[in-house]
Amino acid sequence: MTNTDKKILIEQLKHMAYRLLEEGKKIDTEPLIIDYDNGGGQSGVRENPFYPAYEKLITTYTKTLTVAKDLIGEENTEIKSLDSLRAKFKVAK
Repeated sequence: MTNTDKKILIEQLKHMAYRLLEEGKKIDTEPLIIDYDNGGGQSGVRENPFYPAYEKLITTYTKTLTVAKDLIGEENTEIKSLDSLRAKFKVAK
């Protein structure tokens, strides 16, 4: 994996973490089951699409975090900036 790939991975982790925090605030107010009416005479109740979307995001975040930890190591997984990430890797010339 190139350094550019690693940078992209870390940036995506940051974006996913932000979305998880923001969407996680909604869990207490989102119902599990919602009413629907598709306008074609069909109506009823269904699973709230919020939960499968949130679950997919958590799954993707967890997998991406695992890959990042494998690349960076366990000793210090806190990344404050891209410069701190760059300092962890040696560039082969």
